[in-house]
Amino acid sequence: MRILITGASRGLGKKLHNYFKLNHEVYTISRSPGKTKNDFSSDLLDIKDLKEISRKINRLDVIINNAAITFYSKDKIENFEKIIQTNLNAPYFVSSIFLKQLKKSKIKSIINISSINAFQGFENNPGYVASKSGLVGLTRALAIDYKKYKIRVNCVSPGFFKDGGMTMKSYKNKKRRKKISDRTILKRWGSSKDIFGIIEYLMSNRSSYVTGQNFIIDGGWLAQGI
Repeated sequence: MRILITGASRGLGKKLHNYFKLNHEVYTISRSPGKTKNDFSSDLLDIKDLKEISRKINRLDVIINNAAITFYSKDKIENFEKIIQTNLNAPYFVSSIFLKQLKKSKIKSIINISSINAFQGFENNPGYVASKSGLVGLTRALAIDYKKYKIRVNCVSPGFFKDGGMTMKSYKNKKRRKKISDRTILKRWGSSKDIFGIIEYLMSNRSSYVTGQNFIIDGGWLAQGI
């Protein structure tokens, strides 16, 4: 398969890249300079640049919209705006600009990476909560809009992952790490390997009847009651 992953220079995106490149042809778009001809460096909000990259890729089977940020500026307005642009606008831009390449495939799958914060409050970061909630909605919208191309669009919402990048600060805090583990039904943090399976499923024809859905991978965090 030919897979495009955004935000693959660190965190979950890097783990996905390292895993899938073993058996697939993987293209990446990140802010950091790439190491191979398949790794492109770009701002995902730069439409002109994205179009230029798209001309260098002939065909894609899967797009994984993973790139996201939780903080940009101490200015609340600027911070909110940039997070929305990166976490919500960029997945739409990438999905739209690389649509031509995806339409050539027999698999045709878009996978958006959201978060459990799409379904619960998260203090002092309205931009992140709003953007990840919006991404789940965008998934449903694109599933409807792209049905005419037989492109399936789904979403994966991870919980607390010990090697997922954004939650590492909490994981390194022993008190908070334990609190989160105790609050999770499976009594542990997730690791990147816990998300590979659902991504592989959504990439394959085994999920040919699945579109417009969101899959929560959180060890039972959201399902846990009092």
